[in-house]
Amino acid sequence: MSKMIQYLLIGALIGSAVCGVWILQSFPPYKTAEEAGAFLLGQSVLVGQEVEQGEKMAWELLGCQQYFSVDEVEDEQKMILSENKQMGGVSQSEEVNLDFAADESVETMGTAGAVEKKRNVYVEKLKETLDIKYLWSKFYIVDSTTSVTKDLFDVKKLLEDNVKLAKKSGKKQILIYHTHGASESFSDSSGKTEDSVVGVGTELTKELEKLGYGVYHDKTKYDWIHGSLDRSLAYNKSLEGIEKIRKKYPDIKVLIDLHRDSVGKGRHTYTTINGKKTAIVMFFNGMSRTKSGPIKYLANPNLQGNLAFSLQCKCKAMEYYDGFTKPIYLKGYRYNLHLEKRSLLIELGNENNTVEEAKNAAAPLADVLDKVLSGQG
Repeated sequence: MSKMIQYLLIGALIGSAVCGVWILQSFPPYKTAEEAGAFLLGQSVLVGQEVEQGEKMAWELLGCQQYFSVDEVEDEQKMILSENKQMGGVSQSEEVNLDFAADESVETMGTAGAVEKKRNVYVEKLKETLDIKYLWSKFYIVDSTTSVTKDLFDVKKLLEDNVKLAKKSGKKQILIYHTHGASESFSDSSGKTEDSVVGVGTELTKELEKLGYGVYHDKTKYDWIHGSLDRSLAYNKSLEGIEKIRKKYPDIKVLIDLHRDSVGKGRHTYTTINGKKTAIVMFFNGMSRTKSGPIKYLANPNLQGNLAFSLQCKCKAMEYYDGFTKPIYLKGYRYNLHLEKRSLLIELGNENNTVEEAKNAAAPLADVLDKVLSGQG
């Protein structure tokens, strides 16, 4: 029996035993049990496509990944719910409405010029108006697994929260790791570690070190478990790993889980920075909440810090590298972002980018992080 079928059967048993009352209260009405079952399967299992093999797999059923239907959105909530493609724990949306323009038939996503600060009308308007609806509509994509409420998005506080980090000579202050290090490569990857997302992490480490930061790069492939690929428990494993590292290096105050996005075939997207084709970055926040409210067993005391850090990075990138970043993605669960306020999950490039394009993104990304952490620029 394939691992996918095993996961689906386990999911059915869990759904039957645990979710009965919740289903009656929360699901839309269905005429037949078959319709309800199809809905439960579609919303409870994150089904992704393994691009290299062309086969569908149930990725994270056992890794605290459950998904909920979204029927309506309260007036105060702004949801951007275009065609979501569930891929390996992070959704990729076709909707693009910010500092770049997407066209399936055109490879170039825009040209990002020199590194001097430039006027960005979106960032300026946000800072001038502090309008929460403008924030939601122009800076975020909100996945159907979660919800947004006004009390979580005080625009002024998010923009002004102090996330600066004083550099300490000889100390490790930034941790870069890869929850999906074994399964995320690029279009021309050779199969070697240095051609995967882990290799991109090495480049980001080098660029941050040039800027004066002490960086610990954890190259552990947390989705390679007992000799085979198993993304279902990857976040559990990475949590264990990074907690050990934090104990060994207590000065670590920045956690970066570096991923490679998945968008499906036929979307070669990139920007141009200093004459180089460069993969595009997406910052990501796990909200620890469903449509109906917080997930108590996945509490995140650092949620406000996480939101401030990603938003400030997004704004800084828009001012210095227009076209380099997608909207910030908000999703329902926690993704180990609760350990530090300066925790980021970053999707860098996708499976259609080359290794060179992905590695070219390391320098501008490091520059953006430095500008936020140092408070300069």
